[in-house]
Amino acid sequence: MANASIEKSRLLGLSLLTGLWLAGSSVTAGDDSRRASRPSQDQLWRRTVNLVQEGDFQTAQETIAKVTCGGTLTEQVRTWLAEYEASEAERKRLDLEDFEKYVGYAKARVAREEYWRALGWALVASDCAADRDAFLASAWLQDLVNVSLEKAGKYCQDHEWNDAFRIYSRLAALDEQEPRYQRLERDTLTHLRLDRMFGEGSHWEERIKKIRWKDAENALRHIEEVYVERPDFRPITEQGLEQILILANSKTARETFEYLQDDDKREEFVARVQKHLDQTRESPYVSRADCVQRFRRVIRSINRETVEFPEPLLVSELMRGALEPLDDFTSIIWPQASREFDKRTRGDFVGVGISIIKNRQNEIEVVTPLDNAPAYRAGVQAGDIIIEVDGEPFEKNISINSVVDIITGPQGTPVQLTIRRGTKELDFDLQRERVKIQSVKGVKRRPNNPETWNHWLDHDMGIGYILVTNFQRNTVEDVANVLSELKAGGLKGLVLDLRGNPGGLLESAWEISSLFLKQGDTVVSTKGRIKSEDQTFRVHSTGAYSDMPLAVLVDDRSASASEIVSGATRDNGRSTVIGERTFGKFSVQNLIPLGRSGAKLKITTARYYLPSGASLHRTPTSETWGVEPNIPVRLTRWERYNVITMQREANLLGPPKPKTDKVDEAEDEEADKSDATTESVAGKDENTSDAQGDDTMASGKDKDEENEEDKLPPLDQPDENSRPKKDVQLDTALLFLRVTLFGDSFPTLATAEAYDHLKTGKP
Repeated sequence: MANASIEKSRLLGLSLLTGLWLAGSSVTAGDDSRRASRPSQDQLWRRTVNLVQEGDFQTAQETIAKVTCGGTLTEQVRTWLAEYEASEAERKRLDLEDFEKYVGYAKARVAREEYWRALGWALVASDCAADRDAFLASAWLQDLVNVSLEKAGKYCQDHEWNDAFRIYSRLAALDEQEPRYQRLERDTLTHLRLDRMFGEGSHWEERIKKIRWKDAENALRHIEEVYVERPDFRPITEQGLEQILILANSKTARETFEYLQDDDKREEFVARVQKHLDQTRESPYVSRADCVQRFRRVIRSINRETVEFPEPLLVSELMRGALEPLDDFTSIIWPQASREFDKRTRGDFVGVGISIIKNRQNEIEVVTPLDNAPAYRAGVQAGDIIIEVDGEPFEKNISINSVVDIITGPQGTPVQLTIRRGTKELDFDLQRERVKIQSVKGVKRRPNNPETWNHWLDHDMGIGYILVTNFQRNTVEDVANVLSELKAGGLKGLVLDLRGNPGGLLESAWEISSLFLKQGDTVVSTKGRIKSEDQTFRVHSTGAYSDMPLAVLVDDRSASASEIVSGATRDNGRSTVIGERTFGKFSVQNLIPLGRSGAKLKITTARYYLPSGASLHRTPTSETWGVEPNIPVRLTRWERYNVITMQREANLLGPPKPKTDKVDEAEDEEADKSDATTESVAGKDENTSDAQGDDTMASGKDKDEENEEDKLPPLDQPDENSRPKKDVQLDTALLFLRVTLFGDSFPTLATAEAYDHLKTGKP
């Protein structure tokens, strides 16, 4: 992780009280000139500490250079700041070099009219831009945006949804505050999803098992009663019906369903649904009863009399559209996904303990065995390919959910995995047991006990590190146990890493925040449309670590419960938040069972409010959102890649997987990330986000490029990773804590010199 050097000195072994006593002795022994200069020198020292705590490392380096006393203390701080600033200077040099390269690559693609590739390189260039706003406003980029929009519109007219999505998704990423791009991206993604849904090996029938109209009807009733804002059933009805029309006009749906191939039946279905849509748009008011009546008419009458879609499919698609006007986090968890959702929330499951993916060769690959689980104890390794379970090979194009269902089973039952490792086939006879999903991790695994973590960033200075990957029911206990272990080892300061943490349980966020706050401090409050949602969560008793220096790391993937913890500790003056602005999910969801089928409604019932009173929820029109760090540290594409790679490597149990993949084009970045986004922890649903799956489809060749290949030579645009393999955000947190702890233990330079004298025996 962080590799900044430190002299092995244990300077913090001296108490503040002892340091102050020694300071008096040192001053008495000093000469008049030193005594006269001491106040100004101490002011420079305190200013250095304050500048570091504010994130102004360059001025801190200039200030500490003026300090002429303090012994090894100031020498060490000078060294740290010099190393950090040298690293920052190199980062800026590489940023400029990469920016010029990527802009050149983008313009070369524009010249060839390969617009989506040009946008891909422009997006990568924006990461390296010294002034991102000025870059986005540049004339050539605006020309690229306009011609790309025109091109994407033509793709939509021709039903070339994949090509249109490639453009819209990059435009949305380039300009996050332009809601039009977000909407266009979603529209094309809907068409793309349907094309993919009915493709070969999609197993769409599995996903809709046990879906019932009655559950959808119950969901609409709950939305009327408890949704965070009074719902408008006009757009709910409109978008539900529009989704059905998109389904009926889908090319792949026509190829899949017999009655859709009958033009008369399909046209009758479309005309009758369109009539209900027009009536909805013309109605002065649309109630929930009106919405339910129209939906029921489509499902029970129009469909049965015309194209005969499977009713579960129609209900699923209709409700997907109906919930779209609400928010991104209100959804129905249908029966087939309900068990996996419960598993992720609870934090444990019954199985053999492996994290698996479908790799690019469509094989079932082990990402890593899990801690304290049967697979790891038996010798299963990262990169192993599972080819059979209990002697039965997998069906062609089997879904990852089906694989999970086959491998998991009742506790205590046996299962045999046949694995290909290189050229060998190996059988592993395992017994299913309850496996705990680890949400709390450290710097790296201990060599002598790989199932446990080393949580020390700098043991000599007492700086610990805890990575929380999500907030499960067992997360609080695990964090408390690690903190207790660190405290026994001399904990003085902590880095709490919430990067990439998508959130979880509100109670877990509340309890973890309480560890670092004082009695009576507000952690978070919630406000909803119904009175029972209005709550304030305060600290019941002062936390055991309420006075300890705390750095919290966040990024744009830190959401929900992560934002509660980072925001609560920041607003109460208990932490310094370092990294990038968080995701901006300040909404509370509740789970409501919809019936005996197992379906649940995950519905937004309230908004979070930080202790400052701010609710920084992100909407398509938001100008500000998320928790802003006290010390911003933005990463470029390759720096993010390095951090993710380092975290993956640290997480692996057993030998690492042989490296075969390489990222060598801007558009391949998301495809490479698919290893993480489609990962299944022996039961995790690979379809948690349509965008995650479908975005990987955007890595093929543009049709325009294929047409141009006969006329133009191949364009070589190499993109080597020139970034050092380091975690700049974590290095920043470590520097912050080191200087903060020095400042706390040595409030004056005399205390530091006295400690030096004590160690060396010099007067």
